[in-house]
Amino acid sequence: MKIPFAPELIHIYNSFGIQTYGLFIVLGIIVSIVAARYNKRFKQLHLENKYLDIVMVSILAGCIGGRLLEVISEPTLYPHWYDWLALWQGGFSILGSILGIIITLPFYLKHINIPIIPLFDLVSIYAPLCQSIARLGCFTAGCCYGITTQSIFAVIYTNPQTLAACNIPIHPTQLYSVIILFGVFLFMYFIAQHRYKKNGQLFSLYLIFAASERFIVDFWRAERIMMTHFLSFHQLIALCIIFIVIVSNSIYKIQKK
Repeated sequence: MKIPFAPELIHIYNSFGIQTYGLFIVLGIIVSIVAARYNKRFKQLHLENKYLDIVMVSILAGCIGGRLLEVISEPTLYPHWYDWLALWQGGFSILGSILGIIITLPFYLKHINIPIIPLFDLVSIYAPLCQSIARLGCFTAGCCYGITTQSIFAVIYTNPQTLAACNIPIHPTQLYSVIILFGVFLFMYFIAQHRYKKNGQLFSLYLIFAASERFIVDFWRAERIMMTHFLSFHQLIALCIIFIVIVSNSIYKIQKK
């Protein structure tokens, strides 16, 4: 399948424009915000007058964390300090965004007297939905593209403005992520939130699923930053997240006994 998409939807001035990548991120955020408002947990947490502020803080923390980990993992792509700030040109690490929110948001939630873990449980239901929609932006922009393949699932980018290698069949790794993350959302929404009632269980599940998705899909991504002969930088980060979640939950269960 040939992909003629361009990463820029509307060109405004010089290197600035509206990117399809950013458009899908915004769309994912809006859909997730609206969907979460209809969850009974939303009313239980009394978020009506505070939710948008929480979302804005989360977006800021996610942008900083996602950009920071991206710059750390691929410094050659951002040679000047002002390249770090050119967010409209794309370049985010989802794992970095997750870590940025986890580290930053609790301080704000404590300030406004919102219980941290119950809110994270609520967000964990809809975060995979936001991510799956955002990954469609990656697909149109050509970033996060896959290695070459002769598979029937291969795609061929034809627009030289995309970040993907053009005119060769490659794995549509962005769509792999879309499918996996949407599947995670369906599981979290229809099964997990009804089965797992204890505080922190949904949040722990989401972290494991999100890290596992990146760990798995990274085997087919072309721009992997290898740290060992087998694992990439982001796969090691994903394994660390999974390990910390499992160990933390194990310690908590031991202390409860």
